[in-house]
Amino acid sequence: MPLRVILADDHQIVRQGVKYLLEREGFDVVGEAADGREAVRLARELLPDVAVVDLTMPQLNGIAVAREILNSFPRMGVVLFTMHTEDHQVVGALRSGIRGYVLKTQAVEELCLAIREVALGGTYFSPRVSRVAESYLH
Repeated sequence: MPLRVILADDHQIVRQGVKYLLEREGFDVVGEAADGREAVRLARELLPDVAVVDLTMPQLNGIAVAREILNSFPRMGVVLFTMHTEDHQVVGALRSGIRGYVLKTQAVEELCLAIREVALGGTYFSPRVSRVAESYLH
């Protein structure tokens, strides 16, 4: 059974492209959101295995989305999919319970790996931010 994923990004072309790539890799993209509030609503309604959320979105940013989702569904995986590499963003994501942090500059294989790892209860951080994540987690 394929992993069920929702995508949240305020750029439609990004959502469409990522959805196409994920479905090609065998994931079931069950919902798409253009803002943070819609992402939380979809997570509650559709109960995906993993929510892939952008950091900067209207209404609620990705960190706030993760907090709301994980307060209700602590086992649901959340992967932050972003361009931001600043230490405070990575630490903020970790504090919210996010277990995956993937940069949009990476190949789709890295996002797929992060989704699979987070769905299994693990963690995944893009190499460029992994130093910050490792020092926070230890």
